[in-house]
Amino acid sequence: MKNVSLILFSILYTSCWFNPHHPAISSNYNFKNVGSLIIDTIEDYSESPKSGMMIFSNLTHNFLKHGYDVNQSSIRVGNGKEKLLLSCIITEFTDSKMVVVPYRHEDRGYTKTIVEQSSNNNQKNEKSDSDQTQTSTTTTHAGKIKEGNRVEYTQSRVGFMLKMTDYNSGKLVWSNSYWYSGLEIQRTIELCVKNSTIQIDKIFN
Repeated sequence: MKNVSLILFSILYTSCWFNPHHPAISSNYNFKNVGSLIIDTIEDYSESPKSGMMIFSNLTHNFLKHGYDVNQSSIRVGNGKEKLLLSCIITEFTDSKMVVVPYRHEDRGYTKTIVEQSSNNNQKNEKSDSDQTQTSTTTTHAGKIKEGNRVEYTQSRVGFMLKMTDYNSGKLVWSNSYWYSGLEIQRTIELCVKNSTIQIDKIFN
């Protein structure tokens, strides 16, 4: 039961999607010849000002944590002479929200019918005549209508596509997509960027 609770908590706290084993990689490109990785300007997501800068800052921070030399947007990844351009396209950037949802519950009530049957015997004649009387009573009970509001919370959602292209020729050599949802936008960005830099680190080490 304890393990089940932990699993449910993890699902509620954050969920993710990315391609850990199948990024698109050029088979004839030699990454050992790369010396530096240049992070391109990241455009803000629609109606999310500073979203590009937030992801850019997290990228440089994570590269620094992996032990790379970081100089503004330039990351030293090897001793080669080639340069790669790392571009990021934000595909989703939504902060968590508290939403008040109105609700209406209508109880339609019910109808109850009671049927009563009685008989009267007439013994004036030799033969016994039986007169039967049947009555019914129908009662309708009205239902109740309940109205109110309930509070719901939406999750933060962050998604982006990363691409590495040869700095001189523009040839695409690597790309992958990442998507995360969580309870808070900053934490969601951190988790999404963390997994992307882990994959890129594996290329150069």
